Amino acid sequence: DSILGVHTNEVGGEVRMRNQFLKEMDGLQDKGKNYHLYVVAATNKPWDLDWAFIRRFQKRVMVPLPDYATRLQMFEINCAQLDLTQDVDFHSLTQITEGYSGSDIKDICQVVRQEVIRELFESGAADDTTKKPRSLNMGDFKRAVSNRKPSVSKEMMKEYDKWFDQFKA
Repeated sequence: DSILGVHTNEVGGEVRMRNQFLKEMDGLQDKGKNYHLYVVAATNKPWDLDWAFIRRFQKRVMVPLPDYATRLQMFEINCAQLDLTQDVDFHSLTQITEGYSGSDIKDICQVVRQEVIRELFESGAADDTTKKPRSLNMGDFKRAVSNRKPSVSKEMMKEYDKWFDQFKA
């Protein structure tokens, strides 16, 4: 049994769901019980939230794009199980992915892996159980990065910063 049992499965139910959610949050204070409740919500468009929704959250936290050290760690984690050649340089990859999100970095690593698997299938060697995909090299990663722009633009970051400055708690 959940305290905030808010859900909808009907078209146009988004407004009803939002209203029900706000009603449930307000109702928690009226029940006379001492609930220890944390509501965590996330959005990539905070400016689309109305004031009634925003004011119910005491804390608003903006998670910035990953810095150099975080991007480096993301490459290390996402490539830990991959077969890499000696020329793969995570520091170089980290430098050229300034402004990329964690999701972007994960996708780059997945694209590189999928490309070598695709090569194996296209060569016809996939049926041979002794064959395995070739090792990933730095060129593979550079190609993947060059084919993918960051998912968060500088203009979007300005909007996030503006919103956060207006509503931070």
